[in-house]
Formats: sequence, C-alpha cells, structure tokens
Amino acid sequence: MKTLSLIVVLAALAVCTQSANLSQGHPSAFCRLLYRNYYRRNAIPNAVQYQDVTYRGNSTVRISSIRATEVGGTQFGVPSIRAGGVNRNNVTIRLTSARGRGKKRQQ
Repeated sequence: MKTLSLIVVLAALAVCTQSANLSQGHPSAFCRLLYRNYYRRNAIPNAVQYQDVTYRGNSTVRISSIRATEVGGTQFGVPSIRAGGVNRNNVTIRLTSARGRGKKRQQ
C-alpha cells in the first residue's frame, strides 16, 4: 500500500491549484502562512483511521484561507472541517483515511 500523506495548510498566502482536497476562503496579497505540517499513518487492515488537527491563533488572528492537500499517489483520504474555519481565529480539521490505507510497515 502507498503512503497516506496530507499537508494541512492554514494559509493566508496559499496558491490556488486544482489538486486541493479541501480549499476554503480566498487569500489576499497581505496574508501570511499560519500553520503547515505533514501527517502520515501506518496502514491497519480493514480499519478507517482519523486524526484531528487543531490550530488556535490569538484574538487578533483571522483565518482567510484553509487548504488540505494530499501529497503523492492518491490514497483517497478525506479532510473535513469539524470546528472553526474561515473568518475565525481557530480551526479543527479531521483527516480521515480510506479503509485499510496508509503506509505499509517494512519488515
């Protein structure tokens, strides 16, 4: 099985592409990147896995754009916003794998 890799980018400065799995909001020229990370899980046969990713900014931060992008060959992962979002200072994104997908362990 291939690797399930997702980039979660809560971005004010995000380049719009057609490959985004989740994209909300519209970045402007005066925006900046707030958070970026890679997430990966090992495959578990016949199991659906998820991970919640939370970003909390201070009271003056307002998120203008959110993007979660799958990297590499598709693993059919699904990102979804669970709380907060655009025009808020926080967001929680749930990254859900397809059944049995992830990175196979090397023996």
